[in-house]
Amino acid sequence: MLDKEIKKQLRVLDSADALLLLLSGADVTELSQRDVDAIARQYRKLSTVADCKIAYLSNHTIAPLDRSVEVASLLENIFVESYIGEYDQYFQEILGSSSGCQLFKPDVIFLDLTLRALAPAIFDGFLSLSDQQREDELNRILGLISDWVELAKEQTDAVLVVSNFSRPARVQAGVADAKLKLSEVEFYHRLNLELQKLFIEDVRTHVFDMDHVMSCAGKSLAQEPKMYYLAKMEWTERAVVVVAEHLQRMVSAILGRTKKCLVLDLDNTLWGGVVGEDGIEGLSIGEGSPEGEAFYDLQRYVCVLKERGVLLAICSKNNLQDIEEVFQQRDEMVLKLKDFSAVKINWQRKHTNIEEIAKELNIGLDSLVFVDDNPVECELVRQMLPEVTTVELSSDPSDYVSQLKALSVFEKLVLTDEDRQKTLQYAQNSKRESLRRDIKDINSFYESIGTEVSIDVAEEKHKARVHQLFTKTNQFNLTTMRYSIADVQRFIEEEDWDLHVTHVKDNFGDLGVVGLYLIDKNSSDVRIDSFILSCRAMGRGIETAMMNKIKQDYLLNDSVGKISATYLATAKNKPVSDFYGSEGFCVVDEADDESSEKKYVINKQVAQLRTCSGITVRGI
Repeated sequence: MLDKEIKKQLRVLDSADALLLLLSGADVTELSQRDVDAIARQYRKLSTVADCKIAYLSNHTIAPLDRSVEVASLLENIFVESYIGEYDQYFQEILGSSSGCQLFKPDVIFLDLTLRALAPAIFDGFLSLSDQQREDELNRILGLISDWVELAKEQTDAVLVVSNFSRPARVQAGVADAKLKLSEVEFYHRLNLELQKLFIEDVRTHVFDMDHVMSCAGKSLAQEPKMYYLAKMEWTERAVVVVAEHLQRMVSAILGRTKKCLVLDLDNTLWGGVVGEDGIEGLSIGEGSPEGEAFYDLQRYVCVLKERGVLLAICSKNNLQDIEEVFQQRDEMVLKLKDFSAVKINWQRKHTNIEEIAKELNIGLDSLVFVDDNPVECELVRQMLPEVTTVELSSDPSDYVSQLKALSVFEKLVLTDEDRQKTLQYAQNSKRESLRRDIKDINSFYESIGTEVSIDVAEEKHKARVHQLFTKTNQFNLTTMRYSIADVQRFIEEEDWDLHVTHVKDNFGDLGVVGLYLIDKNSSDVRIDSFILSCRAMGRGIETAMMNKIKQDYLLNDSVGKISATYLATAKNKPVSDFYGSEGFCVVDEADDESSEKKYVINKQVAQLRTCSGITVRGI
């Protein structure tokens, strides 16, 4: 609940930054609907550029979900603009070129249908139907949603988020439902399972687990019959904020706001107690005590995050030898030192260690989440490194897992092979760096690791990874164009575009798909629209191998006279500001503002392939 002073300040705010500062630390699930409405009203008065435009289509009154999602997203520093479609017009909204939804041009369309209106025979008369009629209704519902999705994909470029169906708190047959051949419980279970299977390979369409969300809200508390009869509202205020919180997680994932690395303290964070005071045997971890089991569960959840592709790092004020002995001697430890991609155990200030972790992993500070139980350390990191997401753990270890699960910063729409292999790939990269330091001559180093580069036309199987590269790569990204999954689909299918992906492996292992380039052929001279390489593969000559492929295909083996390209400067891609110049391109237009853009061109007459020392290339 907002107190009187915050409400007073809220009414006079004139910027989004001031609003964010005022609401720092707020949780949308703890706000009343009146508070949410007040924040949303003030937010909508401010001049902000939307990070994401969401259209809501439904066959029931879906407001005030839009306002709750706006506030939930705002608290995560994401600006959302909303459109609510006409009541029960979810087909018409995507078909009419002049419909409100089409004119709004949403990035995301959220479709939520209630069986009360979609299948009243199921909702009200399940017991009166034969088993065959129930089967027919199940197939009809799936067919209708499938038809809507196909139309929406044809008519819009939006990411589609489709709700599944919440099983009623009380089924019509009561306890006898379990003895029905096709019970109501089974009907909903099968309907939701088939809906999930229907779109499991569709990277533009995602199922929103409304049944789970309503369970979180408490199904008996999530609906108020009186409000449905008065305003066709399916959800109570409590249910709305829970739906909003879960939907905000999907928005974060769609926008690629995923953090890359979890940086953990050790004492009273990964285990109970302090190594230097309690000794190795005095630490609390594992079965046998409530506190030890809480820390054990925390480590198990951290392992889950690692399997989702989150890098792990340690930042602890301790003696390194003591910590190594803890990991070696305490068999109850779920985590091992090898699970961590960066380890900083010393007596330096933590913000200094965190900066070194970012440099070692070659990722931005805004890709890090720092977790510590010490409020002083957390506040210092917040002040010194505001880009880092800092999580201060509570005084009760039993809350730790819940605190981490409440974070939306690790959400991804799809887990790729590269995600699952992330820790291994960074460990392999550490070995490469170790060898590089031992070998003083850089060309000898490249020759020694046996790099193989494959450059291929992008296919359907690459869509999820390509979308990740577009939305998450910052350093070696010449334009930082953030394309949607629908855009990626278009680049793969349309002849005016050439999208290529770069796969790399060497003697240390397989790096996976680490790069791409996008060529716009919709002119007499081709144009490089995007050129991207993962930070894990920078500086090895792979970028030159990719550019050689472009020169070979479009200048040396084709009738194209020249290739144009643009470098759009950002705060993070300055290390590649002269990439095109180093590859033989000439500047033809440069903005007065050095931080803005440079336009380049390379002509057929001067194009030359450059040597890529130690690299074997397939695809040229």
